[in-house]
Amino acid sequence: MKQYVFYILIVIFTSCRNGDSHHISPVAKSYIDEVITLLQNNSINKNKINWEDFRNDVYRHAKGSRTIDQTYTSITYAIDKLEDHHSYFAANIVSQDTSDLKPLPILQDEIVPENIGYIRIGFCMGDEQQKNNYINSIVDKIAKQDKIRLKGWIVDLRGNFGGDMVPMLVAIGPILGEGILGYFFYPDSSFYTWNYKNGYLYDENGIWWEQSTNSYHLKSPNPYVAILTDNVTASSGEAVAIAFKGRNKTKSFGIPTFGVSTSNRSYTLSDGSRINLTVSVFADRNKIRYGSSVYPDVVCEEKETLVKAINWISTKH
Repeated sequence: MKQYVFYILIVIFTSCRNGDSHHISPVAKSYIDEVITLLQNNSINKNKINWEDFRNDVYRHAKGSRTIDQTYTSITYAIDKLEDHHSYFAANIVSQDTSDLKPLPILQDEIVPENIGYIRIGFCMGDEQQKNNYINSIVDKIAKQDKIRLKGWIVDLRGNFGGDMVPMLVAIGPILGEGILGYFFYPDSSFYTWNYKNGYLYDENGIWWEQSTNSYHLKSPNPYVAILTDNVTASSGEAVAIAFKGRNKTKSFGIPTFGVSTSNRSYTLSDGSRINLTVSVFADRNKIRYGSSVYPDVVCEEKETLVKAINWISTKH
C-alpha cells in the first residue's frame, strides 16, 4: 500500500512539472515551440530571459488550445513577455474590415526665416517606388532652399512615428553629411554600421539603398543643424535623431522621444503569420547605445521647440 501511495505521489508530482503542455494539442504545441525557438534565438533580450520558465508560462497560457489559431493570444502574450516594447505579432487572418483603421496624420511644414532651411522628415511606408518618391521629394526641398549664406537647417522629426529608416537617412543625407551615421548593436555585442556617401546608404555587407536620381551636395557643406523631436518621434524617427548625435554643429530641441530606438526584423511563421521582432538597438556614431527614449540637448515644451531652434541657429556665423 505504501509503495502504491508513493507511486501515485510521483505521478502527481511529474504531472505538475510536465503537465503545462499536456492539455495542448500536438499541432498547437508545435506552433508555440516554433515561436519560442525563434524568440530565444533572435530577441534583443534573449540573454535576460529564463527560457525554461518562459516556455512553461506560455504553455500554461495556451492551455486547452487545439488549433494554431487558438494559440494566437498566447503568441501575443509571449511577445509581450519579451518586454522590448517594440515587437509585435501579426496573425494570418484575412479581414476586409477597415473601419478601425485611422487615417495617417498630415504633418505640416513650419514657417521659418528665409536665412534658415527647414526640412520635415515624416514617417515613411510603402513600396520601393513610394520610398524613392519620398527621398526625391525631400532632396528636392533641400535643393530649393539651399543657398550659400544660409545660416543653418532645422530638421523636424516631430510626429515621425517610424516606418523605414533607410529612405529617411538617404533623404536627409545631404544635410547629415557623409561617413558613419550610427550602428545596429546585437545581444552578442556584434554590430553593423550605417554609412552614407553620395546618395548611398550601406553597411559592411553592401548597399541598402541607392538614391534613384543624382545625389545632392549642399552649397555650404557641414552646416549648423537643429533637430526637433517630440514624444511621438519613434523607431525609425528615433534612428534619424540618433544619426545626428555626435555630429558637430548640431543641437537638438524638444521632448524626449517615444522610446523604441530599436530595430525590428520580420519573420514569417509556418502558417503565414508574421512576427516583427526586436533584434538590435540603435547606437550613435560614437557607439553609444540607446534602446529607449532619445533625449534632446535642450528639453522644452512643444510650443517653445521651434522658437528655441531658430534662436540658436540665428546666433551662428
